[in-house]
Amino acid sequence: MTGSAHPPPGAPLPDDLPAVAERAVRAAGEYLAGAFRDGAVAGDYGDDDVTTHADREAGRRVREVIAAAYPDHGVGGEDVDRWASTGDDPVEWLVDPLDGTNNFAAGIPSFASAVAVRHRAETVVAAVYEPLPDSLYLAVRGAGATVNGDPLAAATDRDLAHGTVSLAVGLDAVRDPALCAESEAIRDALGDRCKRVVETWSPCVDWGLLARGSLAGMIYVHPDPHDYHAGRLLAAESGVHARETDSLYVGSPDPGILAALREAVDV
Repeated sequence: MTGSAHPPPGAPLPDDLPAVAERAVRAAGEYLAGAFRDGAVAGDYGDDDVTTHADREAGRRVREVIAAAYPDHGVGGEDVDRWASTGDDPVEWLVDPLDGTNNFAAGIPSFASAVAVRHRAETVVAAVYEPLPDSLYLAVRGAGATVNGDPLAAATDRDLAHGTVSLAVGLDAVRDPALCAESEAIRDALGDRCKRVVETWSPCVDWGLLARGSLAGMIYVHPDPHDYHAGRLLAAESGVHARETDSLYVGSPDPGILAALREAVDV
């Protein structure tokens, strides 16, 4: 089956989906690495977010890769013009071409590009690329996850008291006072439970660290869908244990730590 042919309902998805996902995030990430090293960042700056020319250009490069392989697939996401799937068995690519825009604009080297391939409301392929350390994470539903081709098996030998936990907060929770209060309460609850709470402002970077086992846990409050679907598949396929609600993700490589985190945030 060629990449441009849309499968009939019930047919297997194209075998080259992971390869196209990898090419898409690399196209964005390689551009972003060069733009970051150039220094000056032009963009639209708000009180709580920023959109740069780099976001839009990275999004364009992702779209080009996907459209060349699958012109009938739907594509949408942050800083990416949306178009609908034209086939009978819709496939959608959810794109975050620059996750960590505030970091990028401030000259902080912590950002990534991500895509999630969604089919019948399930994420089947995810790719996350951190261009500066050149780390390419790839996950295929039911087939595991890798980083730069090496299998990932999330594990940690630290207990929660000696571990680092990532706290990620979606943009909705940043902007809404009531939702912001929820994240503040979680932050306070974690304060005496773990060694350190980090907020990188790039959830995709955190998803990679969680999948590697570098984090004892990750809590994501009111997740942004553009990175969430890619990250949660990466975590799940690397063996991360998780508890999810509509507004909260709690995950850890260790079931005991997950239980302690759930107790801390009351979920």
